[in-house]
Amino acid sequence: MFSRFLPKQPSLRETLSNNALLVVFVTLMVVFSVSSRHFTSSTNVLLIFLRTAPLGVVVAGQTLVIITGGVDLSVGSVAGLTSIVAALLMSPDYSVVLPPVPAFLVALTLAGIIGWGQGYLISRRDLSPFIVTFSTLSLIKGLALVSSNAAPIPIDHSRFNWMWRVAPSPRPIPILLMLLVFVGLAYILSNTKLGRYSIAIGSNETVARMSGVNVQRYKTQVYVISSVLAGLAGLLLLTRLESGAYTIGENYPLISIAAVVIGGASLRGGTGSAWGSLLGVLLLTMVDTGLGVLNISPLWSTVVIGALILLAALADVERRRARDVVPAVRMERPVDHESYLAQMLINVHQTIKEHLACEHIRLYMVDRETGDVIEQGIDASDRTIINEQHHLARRVLRSHAPLWVDNLQDQETLIIEPIKPDLQSALAVPILNAGRAVGVLELQSPYASIFSAATAEQVTHLTRSIAGPLEDAWLLDSGWFLRHAREAYRHLWDEVYLGKCALTGWIYASENGTDMHPAERGRAVQQILLDAIEAVRERETGDRARDRRRYEVLHTTYVQNLSVEEITEQMSVSRRQYFYNLKDALEAVTHDIVHREVTDEEPVRA
Repeated sequence: MFSRFLPKQPSLRETLSNNALLVVFVTLMVVFSVSSRHFTSSTNVLLIFLRTAPLGVVVAGQTLVIITGGVDLSVGSVAGLTSIVAALLMSPDYSVVLPPVPAFLVALTLAGIIGWGQGYLISRRDLSPFIVTFSTLSLIKGLALVSSNAAPIPIDHSRFNWMWRVAPSPRPIPILLMLLVFVGLAYILSNTKLGRYSIAIGSNETVARMSGVNVQRYKTQVYVISSVLAGLAGLLLLTRLESGAYTIGENYPLISIAAVVIGGASLRGGTGSAWGSLLGVLLLTMVDTGLGVLNISPLWSTVVIGALILLAALADVERRRARDVVPAVRMERPVDHESYLAQMLINVHQTIKEHLACEHIRLYMVDRETGDVIEQGIDASDRTIINEQHHLARRVLRSHAPLWVDNLQDQETLIIEPIKPDLQSALAVPILNAGRAVGVLELQSPYASIFSAATAEQVTHLTRSIAGPLEDAWLLDSGWFLRHAREAYRHLWDEVYLGKCALTGWIYASENGTDMHPAERGRAVQQILLDAIEAVRERETGDRARDRRRYEVLHTTYVQNLSVEEITEQMSVSRRQYFYNLKDALEAVTHDIVHREVTDEEPVRA
């Protein structure tokens, strides 16, 4: 009896979908364990984790980079150069010989400087992360070749071999270090500004910037962390191989990206987790080791890993499609005395706030008959006609292209009224419906130089989904629909008039109706009008008595074409009450026509 008060439990399908990586990991482990009893031996498990440790450290840094929407292709070269620098500083043949700890710190500092340089170019010079890290990959590898004369730099054999001992008395320092790095990454993502802002930047950099996030600083920090962790991986490989070489970690860039994607991160940024990436890198190492235990050719390891990456990429696409769907902005009957357009404006404001974190918007609509540009207020009485030709809204309507202003204080050629005194920049985007400019959406921000071509594209994409409902709300609010619906009903039996009337022009706003003969269009519109009247009678919700009265007055006035005297006598009402009922009925049926609730096979509007 208490089951209805308990939270709904996820289905098995939902559980498997949400934990697909863990299911794949456990399944492969079971398969390899059944196929070979040596696979789950303590020694083999320890070896898998030891093989994973250097790559896992790189994957942790790559995860943070990919979450911000970037990529670091230089991690392998940084690991190689770091190992060479540390080996040279510890080599007795070098002019300056340092103990291991200072040598490691110098090498890691160099890695951090490389990361800072990459972050500076990406965040402050607006270069692509792919271009920057790909070029530094080659540059750093060249430096490693020159500094080592293309030869390994050996270190003392007995200095670090204890770190990689499997038996007896194993001391898995690399494994503990890898786990410590992932614990730190999980803490950063969950409990620090860097983690939260990295996710925000990857989800929508424009929104993050408009919310006051110092995008440049946090992006730079992310690339510094990635390079330092790549350097740390290079030092781990130095202790394992007992020499520094430019070839160390050269396959890490693509493998680390693959592990992060398999772990559930999106290459477009905004999603990712520390433990997902850890599972991803363990899965890759386990597959490679498992196939080797089964005496399967290493070539098949590449095939399997490639298939896993492809499946992870397909899953990422589906997740991104589900995340990027812009919710439809619907036009509904206004609440109380609120206008249609005011309610639509509230919905648009909420959508803009969710997607762009912009609080300040202004809407201009174009009068369909006069061409006037009208600034919309909270209610119908708060509207202003824009007559100035140099006004921002008029300029955008003439060009049919977005326009943004970096600093309102320095603007002299355009007329822009700040929504609030402290706002500094503005963006205006035309609202296009069926190829016509029906309005302008203006955004303003308290930050200067905040808008860009990318922001304009996002707002333009949003306006495409709201242009139709927004214009319909405006036409309903301004009385245009009511006037032309009344005229169409007055000529209900004149198919030629109906084929050319303004209401038909709205219904066939796209080019789909241009090939139809006016009389054919007129018959189609006539059927829409008749169906709308019938729909009023067949409503199953609302005030049934009022709907019957609406149907009766519409049917007698326009279908039967009776005179006012005949209708008032038949309905036993006064002339004043009749005209009041007729106006109420026309408003109701007009709303139904707009929402297409009256026909199963409606004409197509753009």
